[in-house]
Amino acid sequence: MKNLIRLMFLVLLVAAMGCEGPRDARSRRGASSDAFTDSNDYSNTGNSGSGDTVTVVDDTGSGTESNIPAEIRNCQWSTDGNTGFQSSSSHLGSYTLCQSSTTETDVYLQLRTPVNDSQICVIPTFNNGATSIYIGEPRCLTAVDNKKIYKIGLLKNRPGYSNFAITGAMVMKDKAFFYPAPFYQYVLSPDAYIFCSNFLDQYGDGSYCQSFKTVGEYQYHQF
Repeated sequence: MKNLIRLMFLVLLVAAMGCEGPRDARSRRGASSDAFTDSNDYSNTGNSGSGDTVTVVDDTGSGTESNIPAEIRNCQWSTDGNTGFQSSSSHLGSYTLCQSSTTETDVYLQLRTPVNDSQICVIPTFNNGATSIYIGEPRCLTAVDNKKIYKIGLLKNRPGYSNFAITGAMVMKDKAFFYPAPFYQYVLSPDAYIFCSNFLDQYGDGSYCQSFKTVGEYQYHQF
């Protein structure tokens, strides 16, 4: 029976991802879900001064030491890589994730604990107070330097949702974890999240999303 369930899951997963881009591009579309409206971050209201200097890395991987850009100066950053982060979670550790005050789709990420064994994926969401909704495909990056602030250009390209505002993000490591019933297997976190959301959207069954949420290997962050 378990083998049959796994086979069905793989067939549905392939079907759900059949029109997506290559895995290394992490081009994905999501679905609405009310399973991810909780947040585990503990935000402060600190403010980095205009004289603080860090290395800001853009989407091309290039960057130079400079003053913290004015568009993200309202958030709290670490100049030594160890102290001064704005939030904390069991999945990411101490971190700062900040949305640009001038460009909605630009977000900036700094992690105290570098991630050397996987990429970090950031998925833009809209929250209406009751549900969390995908509005664009994930953007993934390698974050291996705790003294760098990584700039991420998010996409609002989910058909029918391009006019929704980015009010938060799902952040997770691109790693495989074991998910209990009804998954019954190891699945890459972004794949598990996408599958559970699509399954919920198509069949009204939130059991896969509950399994994903129980494992807890993600961070939901509201801006």
